[in-house]
Amino acid sequence: MGWVNVLGWGLVLLGALWLLSAWRRSGILVKVRGTLAGGLLLGVGGLCLALVMALRSFEAFSAATVIAQVRCRWTGPKAFELTWTPIRNGTPGQPQTVQLRGDQWAVSGGMVKWHPWLTALGLPSYHKPTRLSGRYATAAEEIASPPSAVALGQEPDRLWWWFYQLDPYLPFVEAVYGSTAFTYVNPAVPVDVAVSPSGYLVQRPRR
Repeated sequence: MGWVNVLGWGLVLLGALWLLSAWRRSGILVKVRGTLAGGLLLGVGGLCLALVMALRSFEAFSAATVIAQVRCRWTGPKAFELTWTPIRNGTPGQPQTVQLRGDQWAVSGGMVKWHPWLTALGLPSYHKPTRLSGRYATAAEEIASPPSAVALGQEPDRLWWWFYQLDPYLPFVEAVYGSTAFTYVNPAVPVDVAVSPSGYLVQRPRR
């Protein structure tokens, strides 16, 4: 990526200098040859820069950042202990252990998704995980069982609430919504919670 970017800018600069040099010379044939050569350099350099921008845009729209690691341990029938370890800039923080019920667990929080042109420039979506909850695989069990949920930090997220209220008047915001990701309780496998430009993900560790 880096060398393609440097090559692109180098060819664009060289092409521009070649064009200026050609048009300062006398003779129509020299100008035509110089224009063709300079235009070719500008074209190749522009293609290199367009490739770099396309790859960066793809990374911006598809990248996922790990924000926590989760471990679970069964404590009884349909009851489990979950340990949430936040991760910031690759460094684990203070773990938080909570007691939940169900055979699945879920993380929820608010998302503010910027318009695509801001995402393409590398601006990450605003997010804040606010809740961990137990979950059942079937709706019947969910209805018959008391809910279990624990706050992650202070609720509600006031910043997200203000974005939600002002969303119709903010041209740089594409959507303001809540995101939830859930998976089955599996004590044998710790999992990562990641955030992408569109919401939360639960995935096996890739470190």
